[in-house]
Amino acid sequence: MTLSRIGRVLTAAGLAIGALSPAIAADLPAAVAPLPTFLAPSPVVASPYGILSEARFGVLAHGIDEHEFGTVDVNGELLFNKVYHLSGAWDYLIPRFHVGGNLNTSGRTSDVYGGVTWQFPIYARFFGELGFGGDLNDGDTRLVFPKGNTDIRVGCVANFRESASLGYHLDDHWNLMAFAEHASNAGLCAHNEGITAMGARVGYAF
Repeated sequence: MTLSRIGRVLTAAGLAIGALSPAIAADLPAAVAPLPTFLAPSPVVASPYGILSEARFGVLAHGIDEHEFGTVDVNGELLFNKVYHLSGAWDYLIPRFHVGGNLNTSGRTSDVYGGVTWQFPIYARFFGELGFGGDLNDGDTRLVFPKGNTDIRVGCVANFRESASLGYHLDDHWNLMAFAEHASNAGLCAHNEGITAMGARVGYAF
């Protein structure tokens, strides 16, 4: 086949495709409508720190109104970037995952924990937070305690954990928080005294 004949064949094929295009397009399903604005993901700026969002450190009064009261916890926590974003105020519904721990400086009950944190603005630079998850502790889980026991009867090695904060943004990176947390087993074990701690923390957002 000569080049001229090849050219004529290609030209004819192009004309045929052009003629059929409107018919083919008519048979195709309509384009999918875009998601509502509040469901569309917001643009996310890549962080040089990867998945990390914030680091926090603090000092807490341990065992409020409990056997181990009068001791101190050193708290550390890492928060991770949100896995998804919503537009506008809807984004406050999406929590950040966190992991952390409390080290008791007097050798009483310490723990490590994980869960999710919701942060929301209150007024100007003030913000609030709520957290929920679970913890693993090294507390006393015995069924029977000797007379005069001064340990918190945690009941379970694993507990539910709730937390709340009232904070203030010092600038784009640093913030200060009044913080409270409570861990207990909701009566799933023989004992359920729970552990409550309150104190102050400082956070640095990456």
